[in-house]
Amino acid sequence: MKHTELPNKTALVIHGKNNQIIVDSRDLAKEFGRAHKNVLQTLDGLIKDNTISRLESKPRNYKKLGRDYRRYELNKAGFLKAMPFIGGRKSREGQRRLVDAFLEQESKLECQSKEREKFAYQIARLSGKDSRAILTEVIQKFIVYATRQGSGSADRYYCIITKLVYQALISRQPKASCIRELLTAIQLSHLSTIELTAAQAIDDDMQSGVAYKIIYQRLKSTLNGFSGFKTALLEG
Repeated sequence: MKHTELPNKTALVIHGKNNQIIVDSRDLAKEFGRAHKNVLQTLDGLIKDNTISRLESKPRNYKKLGRDYRRYELNKAGFLKAMPFIGGRKSREGQRRLVDAFLEQESKLECQSKEREKFAYQIARLSGKDSRAILTEVIQKFIVYATRQGSGSADRYYCIITKLVYQALISRQPKASCIRELLTAIQLSHLSTIELTAAQAIDDDMQSGVAYKIIYQRLKSTLNGFSGFKTALLEG
């Protein structure tokens, strides 16, 4: 549980928990200059008449001198609904400082989330390049395999199989020179799975000596099984 300290040596008020900002009722009491038991009474009333829902507040306990005492944790909606009812001698100052600290912590969490997403995207891109290289190598072997079996246009399989792979993921291919640049981290992860599956399917059939035309038809059937990954890709 990590708290964020407000300036001027104010109480530690807001902490991030599971990427959600939570405000402790004890910190509300301290910032507003009220006794915690009075803040609890106010919150009890707001929860009872459903001004604050059960999803917006969680009853918790804390220990002091070996005894258990009540407290509440409020999420953003609960915290904002509660503030006008708390009152106290430092009401306006408490609201200002709490909101400022809340927004600051929210901004920090947003930045952290964007960094995590960027990192996940980079990892997926690297993974995607590996899977693409594997599939490319298998397609090249398949072109030689098909040529030896009498195919007069085996070179086309590189583009044909690549298109099949993308069609297994994307419902409508955009007019873009590099589709991968438009994919999200999750889509790239799915694409990597599809590419590796395609490579394995082709390679296994070649190892078994299956006719190249049948290999292609089997590949189409295998890739059709990825309909659950299908998504619309919008050009940015």
